[in-house]
Amino acid sequence: MKNLITILLFLIPFFGFSQLTTTNPDTVCYQTSGSIYQVPSLGAGYTYNWTVTAPGVITSGAGTNSIGVNWSAASPGLITNGVSVTATGPGGCTSTPVTLNVFILNVVPTITAIGPFCQGSPCVTLVANPAGGTFTGTGVVSGQFCPSTAGVGTHTITYTYTQNGCTYTATTTVTVNPTPVLSPIQHN
Repeated sequence: MKNLITILLFLIPFFGFSQLTTTNPDTVCYQTSGSIYQVPSLGAGYTYNWTVTAPGVITSGAGTNSIGVNWSAASPGLITNGVSVTATGPGGCTSTPVTLNVFILNVVPTITAIGPFCQGSPCVTLVANPAGGTFTGTGVVSGQFCPSTAGVGTHTITYTYTQNGCTYTATTTVTVNPTPVLSPIQHN
């Protein structure tokens, strides 16, 4: 009976560990270099064998319960079983693998072109896709570009969009031309 209890106490961490399989993917920002993955530590004497689907690269923590992964070379999209791990106990027994799908998120925002403008032109509403981001730049006021606020010249407008903790930007340039000024008509 004592041996049975010892075996059960040894196997319980592996059964608990095997229940951590994730069905939802981990969302990683496109060209991210520092993702951390971990499982609860099973204690002293355990080693962890991590596998990362290429082009992901383990950058730290091999053999431990926590690793760093560089996904910067991965293309956008779903990587099925992108990260997996097994644990080996002090007695040499190995757990069933725990896996995690990884989704490389890439949003490419675009700004609808505007301009060129004359110095006194009225403000125009800025439009970008996907909607919901923030515009910044010289002459940008509450989501509009105002040529009279920007002044004559070429100006850069930046659109920043955030989704699932990933931030993406797009830029465009806008030209404001000077309004010609004529002198009074002269009679000869």
